[in-house]
Amino acid sequence: MNLSFKIARRYFFSRKKQGGFNAISLISYISLLGYAVGAAALLIVLSVFNGFEGLFTNMYSNFDADFKVSPATGKYILLSDLPLQQINAINGVQGTTAVWEENALLRYNSKQTIATIKAVDKNYLQINPLDSNLLYGDLLLEAGVDSAFALVGNGLAYQLGVDPGDQFNYLGIYLPKKGKVDMLDPVGAFSHGLVFPIGVFSVQEEVDNKYVLLPLSYVFKLIEDSTQVSSLEIRVKSGTNNALVRTKLTELLGNKYVIKNRFEQRESFFKVMQSEKTISYFILVFILLIAAFNTIGSLYMLVIEKRADMQLLASMGLSANSAASIFIYQGLWIAVTGGLLGIMLGLGVCLGQQQFNWVALQTSGNTMISAYPVLVKWQDALQVFFTLLAMGIITSLYPAYRAKSMLKTR
Repeated sequence: MNLSFKIARRYFFSRKKQGGFNAISLISYISLLGYAVGAAALLIVLSVFNGFEGLFTNMYSNFDADFKVSPATGKYILLSDLPLQQINAINGVQGTTAVWEENALLRYNSKQTIATIKAVDKNYLQINPLDSNLLYGDLLLEAGVDSAFALVGNGLAYQLGVDPGDQFNYLGIYLPKKGKVDMLDPVGAFSHGLVFPIGVFSVQEEVDNKYVLLPLSYVFKLIEDSTQVSSLEIRVKSGTNNALVRTKLTELLGNKYVIKNRFEQRESFFKVMQSEKTISYFILVFILLIAAFNTIGSLYMLVIEKRADMQLLASMGLSANSAASIFIYQGLWIAVTGGLLGIMLGLGVCLGQQQFNWVALQTSGNTMISAYPVLVKWQDALQVFFTLLAMGIITSLYPAYRAKSMLKTR
């Protein structure tokens, strides 16, 4: 074993002859405690952000497809241009849904608002598990040939006062017609339809305040055009290699289309989540530097206290570089021990939160969670460990330099 390492370990566990810790050892253990608390806080905060990210990903997963194919230029795709049979034949693809989206004016029981119509084909409810997102009413878009229904987002339903139990009020849909508008007949500029709001769903506030689901066949009749759609949504089977499916889709569709995965469909949202996680990480690292300053002080005092020992060891052949290594190892002892203790403490707190929901989440309205979600990732644990390891090296450089200089000037 390296001599400098053995000496550093001996100093780390050193005691006074009368028993108990000396002042320098006490300061070192206070620094170790600071590292432990900082490491635990880092891991817990990162795990909470992971938990929220996973929670929102699961929320959106019932509404958003695994892949969304949209035109590289323009707004619409010709249905006849889509190789649907080849796409459905790709290994791992569960099904596809043709989607038509457009802003529309909604009216219900003397109230009105602007929303986004998302018209979907018959496959949508079969491959998108919205059952758990249905608040009240029925999960149904079509019944027979001529019966069409609407599923309304919870936020829109609240604004309009939509009640699926009210059989006498229908949802009015006003879609802008293509082409020139006659200013003398503004009503004629809209395609108008009535549909019964059979259910109210809740995914996430952004979706709930924006979307109304309608049958694609009904909207095609309303706009008198059944040749174009806004996008094609693709759902893959559980356990499928999504990267491989995306590669095959790219080869099949070429550069005429843009293929987005679930994260790219909500790119701005997930970028904000990652930014907040990164900012929180650096804020906690900055706070952790306070504990590092304690380490610098304790190591420097240790250098002064062990001056006689260093001179004795130097007379026995200990080099100046080896003396410096002693205090670098000492700093690493403090950082690594504190980091490991903190990581174990953080893991314990996260597991306890998962099992017992110690910390409640204050929410209002309909919510799917009652406590802070946590998800521990081994990458975060490694990131915390190496952060503390780097701090241990940095904080030991100056005391090591002083020890080296002391022997050189001897």
